[in-house]
Amino acid sequence: MNKALIVLDVQRGLTSLGDVSATVEKIESIITVFERMNWPIVFIKHVDEQDEQSSLYRQKTENIEIVLDTKEHPVFEKSKPSAFSNSELKKWLLDQQVEHVCIVGFNMEYCCLFTAITAEHEGFQVTLIEDAAGTVNTEDTYEMKGLDIPDFIGSILNWSGCVEVVYTDEFMENVALDSALKP
Repeated sequence: MNKALIVLDVQRGLTSLGDVSATVEKIESIITVFERMNWPIVFIKHVDEQDEQSSLYRQKTENIEIVLDTKEHPVFEKSKPSAFSNSELKKWLLDQQVEHVCIVGFNMEYCCLFTAITAEHEGFQVTLIEDAAGTVNTEDTYEMKGLDIPDFIGSILNWSGCVEVVYTDEFMENVALDSALKP
């Protein structure tokens, strides 16, 4: 089954809001595996349609820059939470004969959540890599003491039975197992 990696919104505007280095390291390790396996990778960046003063994703600012090396991988823009709001993404995935998408990036409770749900709705098998999908928001953002946002969203998606949710180490073990089983 052909897999592809969707890397969401690892942009200066978000990553500068807090210490997200552990999540970014996990994302980089997943990218390395996909490159080694020669599986397709696509980067998505959020760009606001309006150039609002308060926006983290204002056009023509350094905030929309992806902080990872995208190399030769395609970069698609979106202006809504789901990466599939850009119709070119689905077309590109189908052109690559992808059946299974893996999702990493930011923010877990918005773009990762909406992209995972939409990907499943569009007929893809979906894996969200929970510890490689972070957020810059906190329990205080939502006034919910003790809230672990990635764990909460990961649990909801996992319990849905529609989206597989794993941690980076589980993903790596599965890739190693898949590689060992191939003739």
